[in-house]
Amino acid sequence: MPDARTRIAPDQLGAAGACGRIAARIDRLPLTWLQWRLALITQIFWGVIIAADGVPAKLYPFVWGPQHDFGPAAFSVMLAVQFGVGILVGEYLIGIVSDRYGRRTGLLLSSLAMALTMWPAALTNQFGWLLLFFGLSAIGMGGVLSTNVVYMGEIVPPRERGRVMLASQVLAVMVFGALGNIPGMLWVPRHYDWFIYLFCAVPLLVLVPLVVWAMPESPRWLEAHGRHEEAEHVTAAMEAECLRRSGLRSLPEPDFASYAVPVTAHVPVRELLRGEYGQRTILLLVAWIIGYAGIIYGFTGYLPVVLHDFGLSANATFGALLFASVGGGCLGLALCASLGEHLERRATIAGAAVVFCGAMFLLYLHHTPVAAYVLSALAWGATTVWLFNMYNYTAAAYPTRLRATGTGLTDGLGHLGAIFGPLIAGALYEASAAFGHLDWYLYVTIPGALVPAALIAWRGINQRRAILEQISM
Repeated sequence: MPDARTRIAPDQLGAAGACGRIAARIDRLPLTWLQWRLALITQIFWGVIIAADGVPAKLYPFVWGPQHDFGPAAFSVMLAVQFGVGILVGEYLIGIVSDRYGRRTGLLLSSLAMALTMWPAALTNQFGWLLLFFGLSAIGMGGVLSTNVVYMGEIVPPRERGRVMLASQVLAVMVFGALGNIPGMLWVPRHYDWFIYLFCAVPLLVLVPLVVWAMPESPRWLEAHGRHEEAEHVTAAMEAECLRRSGLRSLPEPDFASYAVPVTAHVPVRELLRGEYGQRTILLLVAWIIGYAGIIYGFTGYLPVVLHDFGLSANATFGALLFASVGGGCLGLALCASLGEHLERRATIAGAAVVFCGAMFLLYLHHTPVAAYVLSALAWGATTVWLFNMYNYTAAAYPTRLRATGTGLTDGLGHLGAIFGPLIAGALYEASAAFGHLDWYLYVTIPGALVPAALIAWRGINQRRAILEQISM
């Protein structure tokens, strides 16, 4: 059997690839710094784009709102366009690119699209131009969302998938929290344009070099597209590094009998809408749409406004968001990572929704600065656990040849919830101001968190310790 010292002959690659030899060889590798390094790199992408995704929500209460550039209704439209339309387009289109031309190509295109289209937003306070530039930059953000978790899942062995993916996602939360809030504490509102330029510079100076020099193409993707010589080259290099780092005399034998990878050069998108995949797609679409409308953007899009209404200054608000995102998010993901593959992801998703609702109930009752810090951190941590487990769950629900497209389609169309969610959340927030914004709290918790989590827990598929090629058959 092939190991780090035994390569498959080129004339045998076609038959070998068709029956999943590369995937079997990747999954039998011992867990070393190689898999951790690649997983952590993907999470730098995620952290950067999530931080960039929140720029309008963080600037409006302290820049455009006080200057009367535009009002709450226009702000809700801006959130809907960036969170919804732009990301939807990016996830679907760049997801197709990623499945057709490679994971690295998708990440490179996404990084460039975000960096090259956001910078003009720093030069204007006109609503129409801001809407255009933030909407265009969101296309690149969507491309990262449809690709990075797919890449990570394809290089991590199934027995360690839960631990590695969730533990490495702590880095995404740290990058998001630091990049999205510390500069805000220093620059907003006086130098808010620097805050925007930051998210143009980081993709060009950090993300693009990482794609070009630090990330090999996914060998699973190469195999699924019949590019067996390239898949063999990448896999052999991974085997050699894992053998060296593990200290083993030889690598475990691959279990070829458990793998089957159909080879295709095209992306048969219609498969996502029929049969077993069709059922999964519909379930995920419903859960993503409702979740984005509530627990994600209905909550995070208005949390800065909520904290501002509590009487917190700009520095205190950004400090609370930093504490919530880094403290709450990292703690939640660390707890999940410690559980590894012991719990089904759908059970974790349901548990996160329950914790979120409890934290929001207490936040409605207590408006002190201490409560704002602690309870928003608990709610944000639960939101992070819900979101990252949903991404991991979605990516594992589709086969390699469709994985980025399926993730992009369901999560991308799920951002329809990000279009109407902020509009509904904003209207309810204003309408129930006399009652402590009660309608907003009820909206983001019951239909926005409990309902989608219950759907996944009830009708979702089991993924615990499963081989990707088996759960996505």
